[in-house]
Amino acid sequence: MTWQQLKNLSVVTRGGRALGQVEGVIFDPETHAIVQYEVRQGLPLARRTLLVATSQVLSITAERMTVEDLAGRTEVVAQQSVPAAETSASGLAATRKIS
Repeated sequence: MTWQQLKNLSVVTRGGRALGQVEGVIFDPETHAIVQYEVRQGLPLARRTLLVATSQVLSITAERMTVEDLAGRTEVVAQQSVPAAETSASGLAATRKIS
């Protein structure tokens, strides 16, 4: 899947709850693997970004990304109010995001 296909892709939970759209990805600089997806939620003035671990992704199709139901699993999904150009993920020295 290309970045153009992934960007703005709808993200829903297994239970059908809409979470938002893919806004960016965070890579591990050593392995070049995606470690998290940034999911944009809300309107521009009240926007939040969820960080969804790749381990929570169940499937990615041309229509949507489906992730585990996140209720009660806040330790895996973090929220940030303003996405940073450089973000650190636990266990990683440095990460870069594409948006």
